[in-house]
Amino acid sequence: MRAPTIKEVAAKSGVGIGTVSRVLNNSPQISEETRKKVMDAIKELNYVPNVAGKRLSQSRSNVIAVVVPVIYHPFFSKLIQELELAADKRGYSLLVASSQHRIEKEQEILNRLAQRQADGAIFVTHYEHKESDFDNLAIVTIDRNLGKNIPIVTSDNYEATKKGVEHLVEKGCKKIAFLGTRATQTSEVTLREKAYRDVIESHHLESIVINKDVGHGEEGILIDELLAHKDIDGVFVSGCILAYTLQDRLELLGIKVPEQIQIVSYDGDFSLIRRSNITTLEQQIKPMAERCVELLIQILNKEENIEKMNKFECSFKKGKTTK
Repeated sequence: MRAPTIKEVAAKSGVGIGTVSRVLNNSPQISEETRKKVMDAIKELNYVPNVAGKRLSQSRSNVIAVVVPVIYHPFFSKLIQELELAADKRGYSLLVASSQHRIEKEQEILNRLAQRQADGAIFVTHYEHKESDFDNLAIVTIDRNLGKNIPIVTSDNYEATKKGVEHLVEKGCKKIAFLGTRATQTSEVTLREKAYRDVIESHHLESIVINKDVGHGEEGILIDELLAHKDIDGVFVSGCILAYTLQDRLELLGIKVPEQIQIVSYDGDFSLIRRSNITTLEQQIKPMAERCVELLIQILNKEENIEKMNKFECSFKKGKTTK
């Protein structure tokens, strides 16, 4: 028979995983009412705490978990590489996990963190979580807002996008579309669409937004919708994979870039993976990774006044997809 998990105990008692963990560790912060609910659920489910996890809760494992939606995306691949280098310099190892677009997988990983199989996590999600899911866990997030006490590392999404859209206007584009994939989780990335709309409105141009929740690998659906609009002569793309997909489709259709349509993309120039000729707003992945690890160690060391918002400027790199 499968052993019950700490997640099932949390669900049955109506509290977060972190709260169950604190009950198991006899935290004085837990009320007697909450403690009783959790202990009743443990008894009913016949839950046996992870002994190895309890030992690790009393000392450092020197392991940092990294949770990303997928590993094959060039941004996440590069991020993991830089996180590993940053962690190694500080004596930590990396435990990499891909949620594969499954919130259940993310909950399993949070379960492992609650059992102290890693000291903390750098967490990237496309899903909404209850803030209580992160109780008593050392977490740093990239782009996503997971709670008032969880630090965010992000790029300057608004200003970078504004610069990119202004570049298309300066290059003579009159009908500029926004092409992106919208996450369901509250995210700094949503500022890209806001910046696009603000620039378009300031120039009294028509706003065309294709920005929907689709999984990695399903970007072609958005391209079809974009190309249904006629006479588009510029596109601001919110991510590199989407930009590569658009470039391939335009080439297949015989539409010349940048002569007929100009493209600016957010994310960066991953030249080792694909072509390196797109005009981009390149995220500074290396310093962002360094900051993630620094913040996580500050949390583990229980330092005070940890910076909540950590924002990095993007580098504008002119490529061959604009005139």
